[in-house]
Amino acid sequence: MIYLVFPSSWHPSQPYLSLPSLKAFLNKHGVHDVVQRDLAIELLDHLCTWEKAWPLYDRIVDERRALAGRPRHSAFESEKYARLAEAEEIVPALKDEIDGAVRSLRCADFYEIDRYMESLKIIDVWLDSILAPYYPSQLTVIGSQMRFSPYSSSEIMESFKNPDQNFFYDLYRQYYVPDILSKDIDLLGISITSVEQIISGLTLAQLVKERRKDIHVTVGGSVFTKLVDKLEKGSPLFQFVDSFIVHEGETPLLRLVEELRGGRDLSKVPNLVWEDGGKVKVNRPFAKEELNELPTPDFDGMPLDLYLSPERVLPVMGSRGCYWERCAFCSIPFDHMDFHVRYAETVVNDVRVLQNKYNCNYFFFTDEALPINFLKTFAGKLVEEKVDIQWTGELKFEKSLLKENRLDLLYRSGCRKLIFGLESYNQRVLDAMKKGVEQAVIDKTVEECLRIGIAMHFYLIVGFPTETRDEAMESVNFVMSNRRLLDSPGFSCIASQFDLEKGTPIEKNPAEWHITRLHTPPEHDLSLGYSYDITAGMTADEATQVYQEIVERVSREVMTFPHNYSLSDGLLYIGHHEKENIQERLAAYTSR
Repeated sequence: MIYLVFPSSWHPSQPYLSLPSLKAFLNKHGVHDVVQRDLAIELLDHLCTWEKAWPLYDRIVDERRALAGRPRHSAFESEKYARLAEAEEIVPALKDEIDGAVRSLRCADFYEIDRYMESLKIIDVWLDSILAPYYPSQLTVIGSQMRFSPYSSSEIMESFKNPDQNFFYDLYRQYYVPDILSKDIDLLGISITSVEQIISGLTLAQLVKERRKDIHVTVGGSVFTKLVDKLEKGSPLFQFVDSFIVHEGETPLLRLVEELRGGRDLSKVPNLVWEDGGKVKVNRPFAKEELNELPTPDFDGMPLDLYLSPERVLPVMGSRGCYWERCAFCSIPFDHMDFHVRYAETVVNDVRVLQNKYNCNYFFFTDEALPINFLKTFAGKLVEEKVDIQWTGELKFEKSLLKENRLDLLYRSGCRKLIFGLESYNQRVLDAMKKGVEQAVIDKTVEECLRIGIAMHFYLIVGFPTETRDEAMESVNFVMSNRRLLDSPGFSCIASQFDLEKGTPIEKNPAEWHITRLHTPPEHDLSLGYSYDITAGMTADEATQVYQEIVERVSREVMTFPHNYSLSDGLLYIGHHEKENIQERLAAYTSR
């Protein structure tokens, strides 16, 4: 059996696209014994169900009493005792509310903003309390925080020895690994696509490998694609991970399955990083998929009824990589090698199949930047074939988007929100970022979206190398001084502090941005970025201060829930609360 797992943590509104894509591809090529599991949503549901979580409360009481019986406490023990005592009071107070809070996010209560916010608050407080035995580790609805660094192999492996603080180890071991190992598995595939999944995903790998050395454990996802150079030098992770699939994974996973069940020659598996006789091998050259040969993703077996959403929102893909490939801060070209596109007609078919099969009317494009020509054809086909959906996706500000009433066409096709990487509104900074956009295009696009009724999300970057305080404030003022924008339905905006990532143009030529030295802590063998010294613009401390000011200002003006909290949730809110306005606008188009 091929067993594919998506580990904690991820946003609970919708499934991630990786496993359904892999399952569909394997099925297409005759491999049908494939199981997929989303442990992120399964674990969240488990912890938020009182009938399942009550043993943790008993542990809170027992551990608090044990600590109370000690004559002296260390500083850590005192902190943990206080946390346990607080949790001992909170859990009984919320135990009759937690099930209702979860249910409310799966029904029409979701659309009542006060109830929505209250439910999320209850769940976060509940998770923080019920997991008090693992202090200082914490789990929230959308993430986790541990004292172990995901950037250090030694700390990751140290977490395995501390199940009292690595709740993934303890809970996976108790509730999930026995069931997984009861199956006749020859390959376990773990998809790690974010930093927060590193410890949870590798914890699962270690638990399985420790008990069943015959199972081939492979890890895929964008995180380790960025770490090929580190893995190639040798890594302790190979003690419990047999291989890593880097870059695109469909064909490599199929070939891996074929070799494990046939010739067992792993050198024939593209994109594979593996260890043979103590030596790490990297199967180059790296291959990419023919996107138009990929089948429609298969979500069968995913726990679609567990997601915290009243209606299904499913991810779809129109392209991989980024057609621009020039932004100085971006590592996407490094992850995907080349930009390539799926035919718009094929994606329309994907949407139609998924809509009918899973009763889904909301779709989220996972593309890094949707190509404008693709969008034009895709939207036109949806309108022509009367496919009634609502969707959102990310794209770059482009002059060509403003031609031929293309934004009107997108709206008619069901586009309800566009996600823009604004990054900056200062022209010098935009040019330094190599964004390839002029302020006038940004202004015109914003005005057109406001006119048509397409909601917008902006990403801002604060502290880009050479950026000054005044330039950063120019960007935030562009957003915060536009009342029409702030008051437009569904508007959201998130500011992030600049991180210098591996695989970016800045890493390759730091001097161009006045960076004098790149450095990482020596123990961070899995580091995905760098600290740096700079001779122009804000220092790191100054950028942090400005970033904090901007975040505070944005949080005062832009409602966090639901639009900033989750783009998927925001899409559902727009579809529900703007229903009458949407119908009026669409009627106006048909009457022309």
